[in-house]
Amino acid sequence: MEEFKDRILKLEDSYNDLAYITKIGENKVLITAPHTMLQMHEDGSYKLSEPFTKAIALYVGSITNSSYLVKNKDTGIDPNHSIKDTFKSMLLDIIKDQDIKLIIDIHGAKEDRDFDIEFGTLNNLTTDFSVIKELEDAFNEAGIKNVSYNEPFKGGMITKTIYENTNCDVMQIEINAKYRNIENPDNIMQVCNALINFINQYTNITSK
Repeated sequence: MEEFKDRILKLEDSYNDLAYITKIGENKVLITAPHTMLQMHEDGSYKLSEPFTKAIALYVGSITNSSYLVKNKDTGIDPNHSIKDTFKSMLLDIIKDQDIKLIIDIHGAKEDRDFDIEFGTLNNLTTDFSVIKELEDAFNEAGIKNVSYNEPFKGGMITKTIYENTNCDVMQIEINAKYRNIENPDNIMQVCNALINFINQYTNITSK
């Protein structure tokens, strides 16, 4: 567990001058994490960071050899709030160029939310239900049972943009803060294992 904790901390603390961290993987899954730092909305208000969404995205993407797009630096625009920005333009390009079939958009919720994990799919419009069910089963098998759908987080502008401009499945995943607490790395590992097992299963099915 200490080895896992150390790796997660290194991934979370990794930084360079680039606004975005990207990798092209070998499968048809793309993981995004847009809220990894304090960032400004276009109206001047601020969006708080969502700790360890960056580390989770990088770790799961690396283990599964999935593509990922992680925002690494504040650009003054929140990709999940604004209509157009570089993050979503890059996302659409990767989907087209790599024939991506599924986007997993990782976000963090506060600990006082009454769910552990929530899926946002614009009220079941953006992802085939069988895919969602497989992911819920993966979380359950990892010991995370309190999974909800579309209440209150139905999906933001990333989900809407993908839904309106591609044939790609997309889901926003809200992870409760108690599953992103480095003082309890077992919880972070549960989330990572659920996503890894799901992506591996999804890849095996869709590659046939």
